[in-house]
Amino acid sequence: MSKEVLNKIIAVKKMDLEECEQELNNRYYPSIVRMAMMNYISVLQTQLDKYSNDLINSGEV
Repeated sequence: MSKEVLNKIIAVKKMDLEECEQELNNRYYPSIVRMAMMNYISVLQTQLDKYSNDLINSGEV
């Protein structure tokens, strides 16, 4: 993947992660929804790490 594509993916995932964390912290949700959101946040963080590592390993940082 090109540096530009990786940067776009990272930016979108960061925005999604921030929005999810804010929603989780600022609103009431039933337990099952909170668990699903926490799982999604975990998945997003893992994906961000992967794409960030891909960007670093591509040598185009």
